[in-house]
Amino acid sequence: MSTFTIPTESSYIEAEGVRFAYRKLGQETGIPLVFFIHFRGTMENWDPNMIGVLAENRPIILFDNAGVGESSGETPTTIAEMAKDAATFIKALGLEQVDILGFSIGGMVAQELALQQPNMVRRIVLAGTSPRSGVSERREGVYEAMTGSSKNDARENFLFLFYGPTETSRAAGIASLKRILGQKKVQSSSQVTEAQFKAISQWAEREPEQKYDWLQKITQPVLVTNGVEDIMVATKNSYILTENLPNAQLIIYPDSGHGHLFQYPEQFAGDVNRFLDAE
Repeated sequence: MSTFTIPTESSYIEAEGVRFAYRKLGQETGIPLVFFIHFRGTMENWDPNMIGVLAENRPIILFDNAGVGESSGETPTTIAEMAKDAATFIKALGLEQVDILGFSIGGMVAQELALQQPNMVRRIVLAGTSPRSGVSERREGVYEAMTGSSKNDARENFLFLFYGPTETSRAAGIASLKRILGQKKVQSSSQVTEAQFKAISQWAEREPEQKYDWLQKITQPVLVTNGVEDIMVATKNSYILTENLPNAQLIIYPDSGHGHLFQYPEQFAGDVNRFLDAE
């Protein structure tokens, strides 16, 4: 499959004092699919091969939340505030109902958005993410790679965090990274990194005898996905989400980790299309 090209020119919309940057592509009609990116990422960090398959079937909206990438404002330090900002953006576009796809911290924001705006969200995809107070099984070196304080270069840190140690997983990761870097122009600021790290840390705080009862309030159909061994957000969290969400299904991809959706971009997109198109 040839590489799909994501439009490079952004549109902007003002709401609640923030100038949100976004890119709309794909079909003109249907329920839009809104994307929530991973830690430190911008809307340019999605694999174009995955976006291309999804854009064949539906409207796609990529955006930078408050303070991120090309959007103005400051990134808040809680997941709840990030979800409020996302709702502000979606409402500003005049959209009454959307599907949402959240990856990593984006999946945390997606859960909060579904709780805050249940009538806005139709279906949810949660990739490589965790519930509040989820399980932490981080491998040695993960924190250093996330913060850039390890001895490895940026590419090796990315491959370590997102892909498995096998030749096949790393090769797919390198190919995906080349596609992403080919479209990447805007980086996140240190303010984004610090704020998102605080938000993730707060989200991860363990509560005694965590029951995950609040997940019962997310009644929309949910597709949960992950790699067989995610060293950033333990794969066990995907099972916790599926077990506690009342209407969830789970897909685990082989020979992969956190970046499973980029390792298998066309397959993942096909699975998402079937889920979103289901009756």
